[in-house]
Amino acid sequence: MSLRLILWIAAAFAALGLLLGGLAIFWQAMGIGISGHGWFAFILGGVFTLALSIGLFLLTFHSARHGHDDIDGPGA
Repeated sequence: MSLRLILWIAAAFAALGLLLGGLAIFWQAMGIGISGHGWFAFILGGVFTLALSIGLFLLTFHSARHGHDDIDGPGA
């Protein structure tokens, strides 16, 4: 992996962290509490969603760069 890709991934996880921190502040201001299990599930869901999105995008770009998406048949 290139350094640029690693920095993009780190920036995505940093943005996720800022979002979760902002939501925590917002919920505390509204008087809404969330348990430790709720935070664990919320953070785990965000991390898995972001990791799955990154993985699928990487596979798509890899496939396109290596010609797996080219049409090699009659009429092409």
